[in-house]
Parts: sequence; C-alpha cells; structure tokens
Amino acid sequence: MKYVATVSYCGQNYSGFQRQRNGLKSIQGELERALSFALGVETQIKGAGRTDAGVNAIGQRVSFESERALDDKFISLWNHLLPLDIQITKIDACPSSFDARHSSIGKAYEYRFSIKGRNPFEVGRLTQLEAETFDKSLFEKSLRYFEGEHDFRCFTTKPQDKDNFIRIIEPIHIIWSEDGNAGRVFFRSNGFMTYQIRLMMGVAFKIAMGRLPESKIPELLSSKTRKIASFKAAPDGLYLVEVLYE
Repeated sequence: MKYVATVSYCGQNYSGFQRQRNGLKSIQGELERALSFALGVETQIKGAGRTDAGVNAIGQRVSFESERALDDKFISLWNHLLPLDIQITKIDACPSSFDARHSSIGKAYEYRFSIKGRNPFEVGRLTQLEAETFDKSLFEKSLRYFEGEHDFRCFTTKPQDKDNFIRIIEPIHIIWSEDGNAGRVFFRSNGFMTYQIRLMMGVAFKIAMGRLPESKIPELLSSKTRKIASFKAAPDGLYLVEVLYE
C-alpha cells in the first residue's frame, strides 16, 4: 500500500530536507532511518519539496510504500524513533499513482520575523532583524509587487526552469504582533523555486530598512537580463505550512 505522511520539524540542526551523501544530518535521512527500523525493511520516502538548511515545516508531505497496514499506533512508534525536533502528525493511505512532490499543485509558506530586540529562545524559529529603522508601510507595499503572475528569474538561484521562471503568487497576507515588533507573512503559489521566498523577503527587508529604493523590486521583476537579488533573508523564519493537492 502507499501512504502519505504529514511532517513537522524545526530545521535548525539539519542540512535541509534532502538526504546528504556527505553524511550531514538531513530531515529525509532521519525519517528514512526511523521508518525503515519501524517497518523492519529498508524504506525510502519522496518529499513534497526540498527545504533549505535551517528552514522549518508545519505541513511537509512525504509518500512511501508499506506492505503492512499502518494506523495511529504506527505514528507513535515512528515518532518514538525520531529526534524530538521532527514529528509525524498524520498518515493517510493514498492511490498508488500519488507522488508527494509531483502530485502537488502548489505550496503555502509563512515567514516569521521580529524587528527589534533579541530573544535567544527564538533562534532557529524566528528571524531577528534588530533593525534600527523599519518602515512597515513600505515593507507591505514592497511585498505587493510580488502578487500575481511574474517572471521571478531574478529571485531564484535555480539555473533553468521548464516554466521560464513564471510563477503566480496569490494575495500576500501580513499579520503584525500587538506591539508591532514582530510580523508573519503568508505566501501561496502554484510553486516556489530555490531561495525564492528568502530572496523576496530579503529585498523587502532592505527596502523597509532604507537600504534599497522601492523601485528595486519592479526593476528586477521586469528585467530580461538575469540579475539575481543579492539579499537573502535567513532561513530561521521560513516555514513550509502546507502542500496543496487536487
């Protein structure tokens, strides 16, 4: 039978989702190690996306095959064998044709950050800017440029793309804390490319802090010459919230 599992993790201690040949710890490697032990047979998984080193997830999806039927007790066993910063929250049976990555029609992400102050207990879970100045209105205005269908070739390090770097981003939602010193930005799209959200956020941060002109974003979005943005936000605040399927 084929199954799809929903996974949450804090990526601070890992080299990213994808299994590493150099022996570095990865989310995929830890999931496969524990899953293989629990099933008693070597088992590989397919992830819905390859998060970068340090990136977190609330709703990552992975698919795999098992000859035995799995239930809630198996979730407890799998979790018992995993590090405390990785957790399986759900397992569902799925059609044999399902593929966690290729069956996806989009993804939803959240980026969490604080503007002022430093909290050692938020390291790895929140990007802490410690900005002297931060124009929230300009920050929100900057993010609006990304909404809709655009050529994002300047906002990814991906060398080539079958869709010519074209992506459609739904209206972006921004929520501020009561004291206004922390924010959460929500993105949904038919797909995101390597470092895309971190580069978008990095440029928006620089504009809000007065270090780049507002015109930088439309300039990069309209550029036919590839000029990859050089301001990449830290991975700590990025969360894969949901993988979208039909």
